Amino acid sequence: LFLLATITLLGYPLWCESVTGDVATTATILGATASGVGSAALFWRERTRRSNQLYRMEKELNAESLAVRVPVNAAISSARPTARLKDLKSKRRILAIRGSKEQLSDSAVWDTLCILRRRLVQSQTLVVLVPTDKSQREDWGWDAKQLGSALWLADPLNVDGQDGWIKYFSELLSNDANGGDENKDDDKLAWFALNFKGRSIASGLGEAPRVLELMGQQLQPMELLDETDEAELSEDVPAARQILECQKKFYSVLTDSSDETEMQPIFTSRPAEEVDEVLEGGGRIDGWDKCLEPGARPAGMVIASSDVYIASDTLAYSTCVEFPPNAGIDGATLLAVQRWERETTGDGDWKLELHQTIPWSAGSRAGGTLRCDCRGCVALARGQDRRTFGGLIG
Repeated sequence: LFLLATITLLGYPLWCESVTGDVATTATILGATASGVGSAALFWRERTRRSNQLYRMEKELNAESLAVRVPVNAAISSARPTARLKDLKSKRRILAIRGSKEQLSDSAVWDTLCILRRRLVQSQTLVVLVPTDKSQREDWGWDAKQLGSALWLADPLNVDGQDGWIKYFSELLSNDANGGDENKDDDKLAWFALNFKGRSIASGLGEAPRVLELMGQQLQPMELLDETDEAELSEDVPAARQILECQKKFYSVLTDSSDETEMQPIFTSRPAEEVDEVLEGGGRIDGWDKCLEPGARPAGMVIASSDVYIASDTLAYSTCVEFPPNAGIDGATLLAVQRWERETTGDGDWKLELHQTIPWSAGSRAGGTLRCDCRGCVALARGQDRRTFGGLIG
């Protein structure tokens, strides 16, 4: 339509007299020309938008042929079936991350995934780590005692073959819509996420995905969350029980106490970088004296479905699902993550460094996140959705 209007307006001096019976004047010619140029700009914008849509659809269709080995419960079967992403539509969400051994083993990638492993299963998300250097999960920090069957981690098949995972990532990152064998971004960490329909929902280049925020906005739970869900605890990891006891103590003070001095011994004295990040951006912090006031503290809130990940002798994480009062089956539950540290190995006391929560319930997107350290809590509101490197898939 815009193209037809452009041709008509720019050809106005040629057909004006024969159609209207009037001779075109300078003013009418200038007006028609300006309108024609504007119509041409609108045509080009629409053409570009539709081309991008077709290109995105092509890339999503190409992803369907990628294959993985699907994890299974080792207690039931040792055989792991293979499947294409097309076969996993309506069954699994996909989070694919490509990188080198150093990039995939980085704590921002591997540890974060291990910390949220139970939540990935609850959201029916399969993580596919695509190594560019033939490294394997053992090279990234695999701990069978803590991770067990890892029902959230799928192995990529045909990694570096024709029409394989690495080739696919290279085509996504190519500036040429037809793809290419060479790309200056091939050495950078890259990732994308697909929903149940196989459509792109997020992507990134050069930075690890913020999985917690991604779960709040795109990877909501598919399993029914219940206040009676028990904690998952590995008996082979003694420190895990200590962390769970510390977590219970923290929530006891958070929900039942108005005295901020009871919170002080739970936290380490060192401020958390994540809270500083918000403050440096102009955010406001509410001290624990304000957070624990009657009417402000989450009195009556309960937690369930706790688990623990021990990253090292001096660093550990715990997660849980928070159930505010009267949340109900379809209520506004929250996903919480705590980071714990201790100065010495062995019998040192675990101290809480960072507590973070994000709304996490089926059918709703998180509007923000709460971060707390020894000083108090800051709120971070959700900004406008942003996709990097041109929207990897769209």
